This record gives sequence, C-alpha cells and structure tokens, in this order.
Amino acid sequence: MKKICFISGSSPEFLGGISLYQINLINYSKQKKLDLDFTWIYPGERNRKYELRGIHCIEIKSLKYPFLKEFDFARKARKIIDREDFEIINTHANWGYCLKSYAKKKGQRIVHTYHGVTLPYMKIQFERFGIFKYLFYPLLPLFYNLEEPPIKRANKIICVSEKVKKDLEKLYGKKKNMDIIRTGIDTNNFEKILKEKARKILNLDINKICGLYSGRGGYWNKGLDRAIKLSKEIYKINKNYRLIIIGADKKKCKKYLSNNFVLYKGLIDRNELPKYYSAVNFFFSLSRYEGGAPTLALSEAVASECLAILSKDSKQEIFENGKDCLMINQYNKETAQQILKVLKNKKELNKMKKLAKNKIKELSLEKWGKNYFEVLLR
Repeated sequence: MKKICFISGSSPEFLGGISLYQINLINYSKQKKLDLDFTWIYPGERNRKYELRGIHCIEIKSLKYPFLKEFDFARKARKIIDREDFEIINTHANWGYCLKSYAKKKGQRIVHTYHGVTLPYMKIQFERFGIFKYLFYPLLPLFYNLEEPPIKRANKIICVSEKVKKDLEKLYGKKKNMDIIRTGIDTNNFEKILKEKARKILNLDINKICGLYSGRGGYWNKGLDRAIKLSKEIYKINKNYRLIIIGADKKKCKKYLSNNFVLYKGLIDRNELPKYYSAVNFFFSLSRYEGGAPTLALSEAVASECLAILSKDSKQEIFENGKDCLMINQYNKETAQQILKVLKNKKELNKMKKLAKNKIKELSLEKWGKNYFEVLLR
C-alpha cells in the first residue's frame, strides 16, 4: 500500500474548492480499488489528528492573519513530512511553500498541483482599490516567492488549465515537467432533473425566470457584484426574474443581498446543488480570475444542462461564445436583452446546452481520475 500525503488549505469536511477536488480523487481511488493510504494535512484552529472516512487527517494550528498563515503553516507542515515516510507528496496551490528547504527522501515522488497563480490573482484583487492599488504592489514579490518552491522541488507539476501553465511559464520560465490536466467531476451526480420537478422540490415558482450564482469566495473575485449589476438590468426588463444566490457570506455581501429580485439560500447541502442547477434557467460564472478552466461549479452546472453565462476574463477556455455558452464582458441593458433573447429561442438554447454538456463528459471523474493518478503514481 502506497502512502500518499495531500497538503492543502482546508479540511476534508469542507466540500468546496480544492478540498472537493481532493475528495473526488480519493473517491476515484476507492472506486478503482487502488491500494493507497491517504493522509490529509491542512491549516486550522487547533492541533489534532483524526480519522475521517478512511483518511488520516492532520490539522495544524496556524496563524489567522492573511499571508502570514501560509508561511506559518508551511513551516509546521514541513516538520511533519520530514519525519513521516510518505512515498508520494501531492501539494496544492500556494501550500506548496512547505517544500522550500525540504530534503526529498530516497524514492519519494513529489507532485504539485497549481489551481491558479497567486501573483496575477492578487494583482486583480488590488484593482478594486483603484489608484490606491499601487500601495500594495510592494507585496508582489511575497506572492512570487510563495509559489516558487514547487517549481524547484516537484518531480511533476500539474496545471489545471492552459492559462495557469502560461502564467507559471511567464513568471518562472518553461519547464519540461508540466502537465495540463483539466479538473473533472462525477458527472453521474449531475444528471438533469426535469425543471418542473426540481422547482417543486425546492419550492420555486415554475413561472419565474431564475439565474443562479454560487460562490463561497469574496464578492470581487467571484463576481457577485457583476451578477447583481446584470440582474438589475434583467429585472428592469422582466419583473418575473429572480437571482438565486448560494454560499455568499451574508454579512460581507449584505448590500447585494438586499435587492428585491434576490433569493438568498446561504449555505446548502451539496446534495441539493444538482436540483438548483436543473431548476434555474442559467448559471452565472462571472469571476475576474479563475485557475480552473472550467471551474468545478461551472462543470457541475453544465453537466446538469444549465446554460452557462461566463465572464470573458475568467477565461474558461473550452467553451465558445454563442455555440455552447454566452461569454460577456459588459453587464448592461444590451447584455440583459441578449440573455432573454437566447432563453426565448428554445431550439437554439437546447442545442447550446447539449454541446456544452458533451464537453464536460470528456472531463468525467473516470477520465480525469485516470489521467491524474497516471501522473501521481508514475
């Protein structure tokens, strides 16, 4: 039995983002009965070891302050992997900093997965401060250094999209050991449910036009403000419109949630998500920056035959505007009219959704897991 260590930023109990990514990989390994033993190391509020669904979990008490937390966690995580005999270490995102000064053991394999690139991501975050963004630019070398160790230490680097690979090459130079493996999902969990049935289960008005925004991240990067701005324009044209919002922090996003066309659902059970994807008319993916192309949530929505409305700057790569999605960069009356026009043309709408779904079938858990473990276990 091979011992594999995942190192990332959140608990296996948090079913979103990178945690869900790793859970899906573990589920694949179980389905295929791979002889693997998983340890999961992550930063938290206390030091503890426990078992969860056959996973050895190690929570490390880390500083709460942004940026300092990553460096503090890295130092403590390095001590653990120093004394443990893991045959494979799979670090994720900027938590690969723990590889700095790490002495790889004989026969050990290190794989790092870049889910995005922190430096360009942070530059986009700074944009919301307008002219004051330049005050934060002296911090940029910190982000450069944070993600550099895996470039030097890993046997193999996995990029979740072409743009992640290009961003890495721009910063750190071209590397022969980089592979692109787009993120897959268990498509069996996201089969379409009849809209009437899904709405009845969720107690949603069958006669409403419904959009969906789902995101745990900040309103700026995930584009909640964009979804609200565009929804206001749709609502002006058609008062029968509602925007369902899932996951957004109620306190931080209060000013957006107060709009009378918003149906705020907060945090929901993941088992409920497929019903929402099938119940709504379209799904907003309006991020200013995403590593994944496509992202997990977008893939899930498209697998459920939900029309995808994407921001151009999220660069979802595999989709084509007007063919299998709507790709936009304006959040105004004209775009609102365009969306409503597409919804009225049922024949063209169904064609777009089918084409998009066929692309996601190529990113099924079966195919993605096979590709990922071929790299991990090579």
